[in-house]
Amino acid sequence: MKHALVIGLMTLTVSAFAKSGQFEQKIVGGVEASVGEFPFIVSLQSGSHFCGGSLIRKNWVLTAAHCVKGGTVRKILVGLHDQKNSANAEVLTPKTIIAHPLYNTRTMEYDYALIQTNEDSSYEPIALNPTEIQIGADEIMSTVAGWGTLKEGAYSLPPKLQKVDVPLVTADECNKGYKGQIKDTMLCAGYPQGGKDSCQGDSGGPLVANDINGQRYLIGVVSWGQGCARANYYGVYAKVNAVYDWINTTAQ
Repeated sequence: MKHALVIGLMTLTVSAFAKSGQFEQKIVGGVEASVGEFPFIVSLQSGSHFCGGSLIRKNWVLTAAHCVKGGTVRKILVGLHDQKNSANAEVLTPKTIIAHPLYNTRTMEYDYALIQTNEDSSYEPIALNPTEIQIGADEIMSTVAGWGTLKEGAYSLPPKLQKVDVPLVTADECNKGYKGQIKDTMLCAGYPQGGKDSCQGDSGGPLVANDINGQRYLIGVVSWGQGCARANYYGVYAKVNAVYDWINTTAQ
């Protein structure tokens, strides 16, 4: 479902990207985003796009640990909409890459990484969600965005940024399919019938939601899932508020 991308001619190690079968990632069932709709989203590049991320400080990006473990981030594009027309995108270069010290490649717990850049971005960072989201009877909608594949198993990426709206679901509901794999650092979103999800190439990208005042917050990082948009298997995201203190302590 969500995971680093294995792109066409670009061969990447499994440890850096999609876990075959069980762990993958991209946008399925979505639509093209408007230009400038997600000014904080970034594209991690190593010759071409392989993961997403979010600008959370002028010189810090939050992404998934599985995107940077075993992979090489050569540049970070901000303000990008069309991967085939990146001339006007802002280019940042990585200075320091820090995966969460508790990241577990087997369970996918603590799937977070911070990238400090050599340059400051001119774009506005997104605010981090600091508190636990209470998922109850009232539906809470969220939005995930990225350049990931449009269906499970695809190798080509859509050139233009995609987005899809998905409701948050409880850990108990999510664990009906995942049999206890959903941990306290994880957040699930999607529909029981499937059809809408992130997919390969979306990994590390943002899951956002608005509060009652219309303020948009980064609530999750695209992490993993069973395939893409499968029935009874929701998308799994690394929960931002679970490591809010670690982010603020590290990204200084």
